[in-house]
Amino acid sequence: MREGRSVSDKSKAPAKPEKGSRRRRLAVTVLVVLGALCIFISTLSVWIRDVALDEDVWAETSSQLLQSENIRNSLSIYLVDQAYASSNAEVRLQEALPEQLKPLAGPLSAQLKGVAYDAVNRALERPRVQELWRSANRALNAQLVAFIEGDTTRLQSTGGAVVLNVDQLVADVAGSGAAGAVEGRVQPIVVLQADQLSAMQKVVKVLKALAFWPLIIGLLLWAGAVYWAGTRRRQTLRNIALSLALMGLLILAILRVVGHGIVNNLVQTESVRPAAADAWTILTSLLAQSAAAGIFIGLIALLGIWFSGPGARATAGRRWLAPVFRDHPLVVHGTLAVLLLLLLAWGPAGTPRRLIGVVIVVILAFVGLEVLRRQTVRDFPNEVGHYDFHWRRRGGSGSPADDRVESLERLAALHDSGALTDDEYEAEKALLAT
Repeated sequence: MREGRSVSDKSKAPAKPEKGSRRRRLAVTVLVVLGALCIFISTLSVWIRDVALDEDVWAETSSQLLQSENIRNSLSIYLVDQAYASSNAEVRLQEALPEQLKPLAGPLSAQLKGVAYDAVNRALERPRVQELWRSANRALNAQLVAFIEGDTTRLQSTGGAVVLNVDQLVADVAGSGAAGAVEGRVQPIVVLQADQLSAMQKVVKVLKALAFWPLIIGLLLWAGAVYWAGTRRRQTLRNIALSLALMGLLILAILRVVGHGIVNNLVQTESVRPAAADAWTILTSLLAQSAAAGIFIGLIALLGIWFSGPGARATAGRRWLAPVFRDHPLVVHGTLAVLLLLLLAWGPAGTPRRLIGVVIVVILAFVGLEVLRRQTVRDFPNEVGHYDFHWRRRGGSGSPADDRVESLERLAALHDSGALTDDEYEAEKALLAT
């Protein structure tokens, strides 16, 4: 009797999960997390390479900077202040005035300085001046890249610092008659000192080496997680899509927090903070776009994974699309191609390094759609869509009565084979009667 109770108790005991199963789940989770970390590093490194090391992107970014009203205001104040300081405008004005008017040199100089601010600001809106600004920033980028790549000889003429030389821009502004007082030599804008660049050099070299491989490694880790997941592949794909969306949200949050800290804590002058905020937004726009793309792709992937699941609404949706998926695969993939082309037209790929990510996303989109299409056809091989009957009535070769009889016969055959339930059969008959 004891032995019988022992056997009975063992049979009622809940089955314990196998250790191998728990280890596999843990391994899959680790692969998903490591893959997301690699994609995160790749996103940051590509952004740094595009903004800091690509002359075209840097020049375009600098043009956007000058299009900001706050930045133009700050730049015009800097140019006029530097020119006034180097030309001793007040002293020259005092010398030019009659003896009885010499006390007015200070107030007149201040008034002229205010006029110069407005005049230079308007001049900075001119296409030629903006092109000079673009050229100066392109030269700055060449300096920066040269230093990072070890060509330090190009920095000797500027005292070991990377600077933005605006002499030509100031000469053009003064020569246009925008501000006659802007005649002095303007000191170059020091972007980074050599000792500051040494730390940046090491970081950028590492990130430059990691601009491509983390993306490949991350995708391989995710592929390994899906393969190793076994029967839990849908859950693993869901976690990957969720991690992609969360990573985009994390990047946006970091940009907001870091930008707020830089503008409010590092920029001491209150009047310069609006320009600093605009500059931060423009410089990080490519990274913000990448984050938004990650959120969008993750949400679309989550929607596709849900649609392939066993839920009632998802199943009903697949049943409704089954005839199109089965009979018109080219239409299905063509629709996706059109949507992707519209998205690319709305948000261009940008540099070739970003184009690589776009190509990978497009390939994965077509693969995922084909997997969903085959699953739907496999789940509902004999499903008949409403469009089929309407098409037959509109385009069939026989009379409407013959088409209706043929459709009823097909419905009856599907009902007899069990492909249609009684309710579905009656619903389709009612549609034919309309």
